[in-house]
Amino acid sequence: MSTKSPHTTASTGIPSEAEIRDYAYHLYDQSGFAGGRDLDNWLEAKACLSSGIPKAESHLRLHQNSFKTHHQKTA
Repeated sequence: MSTKSPHTTASTGIPSEAEIRDYAYHLYDQSGFAGGRDLDNWLEAKACLSSGIPKAESHLRLHQNSFKTHHQKTA
């Protein structure tokens, strides 16, 4: 049985740049296209892929907190 994530490059077990980019865009989309989170999206995407967390289960750990905080400040 393999322990590699189905979301990683087969030869290395490390997510490819294309996989991270796709996942990061998914997070960006889920955040309502909130700007200024490029690095956060990239790092979270890489961490999720490395941990085998599929996009459908990402739950936007970083985005939910920042989105709430941003809207509380502007309300």
